[in-house]
Amino acid sequence: MAINRGNGSVLGVQNDSKSELVTDFPASGTFVSRHNTTSVDLLIIGGGGGGGTGVASSQAHGGGGGAGGVILAPGVAIAADEIVTVTVGGGGAATTAGSDTTFGASPAPYYFIAKGGGGGGDQPRGAGDAGGSGGGGAGPQNANGAATAGATNQSQQAGASGNLGAGYAGGSFDSNNNNATNHSGGGGGGAGAVGGDATPGGGHYGAGNGGVGIPAVPLFGPAQPWYIPGGNAGKFGGGGGGGGYIAYPAQAGGRGGAGGGSNGNTGDGIPGAVVANSGGGGGGGGQSTTAGDVGAAGLVAVKESAAAPGMWDMNSVYTAVKNGDWPS
Repeated sequence: MAINRGNGSVLGVQNDSKSELVTDFPASGTFVSRHNTTSVDLLIIGGGGGGGTGVASSQAHGGGGGAGGVILAPGVAIAADEIVTVTVGGGGAATTAGSDTTFGASPAPYYFIAKGGGGGGDQPRGAGDAGGSGGGGAGPQNANGAATAGATNQSQQAGASGNLGAGYAGGSFDSNNNNATNHSGGGGGGAGAVGGDATPGGGHYGAGNGGVGIPAVPLFGPAQPWYIPGGNAGKFGGGGGGGGYIAYPAQAGGRGGAGGGSNGNTGDGIPGAVVANSGGGGGGGGQSTTAGDVGAAGLVAVKESAAAPGMWDMNSVYTAVKNGDWPS
């Protein structure tokens, strides 16, 4: 093996400079780190929960689905040429939690889990489910009932998954006005804020908005091809809006949270839609469209830093020689 020492006596042969590399996974796959990689920045998003199903006969409407938990992890140490399994969680069907997204496998030091979002509440169950972000509570079937919001469980995960993970609880039904006859649902929790409560308005209850997501911009910069277009660019993990009574304020469905959450359904019969691979929660079912929306699948993105030319650390040299792929 010929080793060229003409580059200032720095060990290396044709070791070209490497630019920053960002790899995104909209579906499950395998990540392989480069020869010169020693650490990565990570974005990991769980699948969003499905919106709760409404009950048209009793004018009780579903809560918004909770967004998947979101992890932003800078400077995660990882070996060169490391092979890492990536599992991207799918979005939940109506009233169903989203699936977890994982990077690596326990007990590896770079194992992360972003929890799937909680499903929105429906009737007669009422309460939203716990998840990465919690599902919103359904509008109760009578004026004296109250449907609680789902809690977040992202912070309860072990190690960095809990410490660096983000998720909030869903919104609930505000039972302060027991004279209301039509009950909209609470918004699903987002990665950046709690879901909005369903609140009185015009003798009815207006549905709660989904909680907002959080931006990946601090780690991945202002523009990536997998960002959501428009005003939500760079944000992920928006909660689903609660299902509404009729299609005009204040009884309309709640708005989906910035970061891919779906609007809540209303009396117009037009279902909402989450943004693909945002981890957004599905909107709750409304008066005519009783089924809640499906949540969005999650996402994993990995950033490897740029490397200067003509420089090899000894670990990279050892790995390359051992694998028989030292450049010549």
